This record gives sequence, structure tokens and C-alpha cells, in this order.
Amino acid sequence: MPSGMTDMGDPRNNRPRSVLIVDSDAVLSRLMKHNLEDESTAVTQAGTGLDCMKVLSEKRIDLLLLDTALPDFNGWGILSLLRLTAPLRGILIVMMTTDAPSTALIQGLKPDDCIQKPFDMRDLVNRVGKLMSSAGGVRVG
Repeated sequence: MPSGMTDMGDPRNNRPRSVLIVDSDAVLSRLMKHNLEDESTAVTQAGTGLDCMKVLSEKRIDLLLLDTALPDFNGWGILSLLRLTAPLRGILIVMMTTDAPSTALIQGLKPDDCIQKPFDMRDLVNRVGKLMSSAGGVRVG
């Protein structure tokens, strides 16, 4: 387990937590996967918004790391769609952005967290761990 990572496995059903990384930067995506994946966390990657929606239709995802600048869709638009879609509304979503988002945007779309790029990988791992353990892997709101 990477340093600073908490055990995020789901004790209710003995299945690993599931994280989806959506970022068109393949190198950064692999680095995030390497730092987040362990025996209690399964990580899937997608490079586009379309790939993201395909994965979400096929797999149960507990937490989504979503870049705002994808080649085909705006990450904020995907967040908005997910918050309106009943079966997907409970996914924890961390937005990754190069620009500091406005307070109004964050309050309106309600991501569970927002991290500005470039970020410290330990900070990302800690944020994911805290979100997954505090919510039990399920968004409460």
C-alpha cells in the first residue's frame, strides 16, 4: 500500500474500492494509477469523456478523478450530467483542473473535492483516501 494511503476496501462486500481516472495525459494517468492502486483499490483509466461514460455504464465506480480539460468533453459538463443521473449521482467526484474554479461553479455543481494541477501525488492519495473512508465509498448528498 502506498505511503499515506488508507485501506479503502469495502468491508460490506469484500470487493475492492473502484476508482476511475479520466485524464487525457497518459503519463499522469499512469502515475496516478500506480500511486492509488493496491490490494483494496482497483483503478481503471479513461482518456476521454466518451471513454469515461462507457466505463461508467459497464462498471461500478466508487470515486471518479475527472480532468476538466478533456479532448472531447468539458469535465464540468460531465460532472453536471452525473449529478443529474440517478444511478450515477452517488459517485464521489474529484475534479482536476489547471485553473482555479470559481466558488459559484463549485457550489453549483458540487464536486466532492477539487484539486489544482500540478498537484503533489501524496496530496491526491491522501484526499482520495479521506473521501473514500469518510463516505464509505458512497457519496452522501
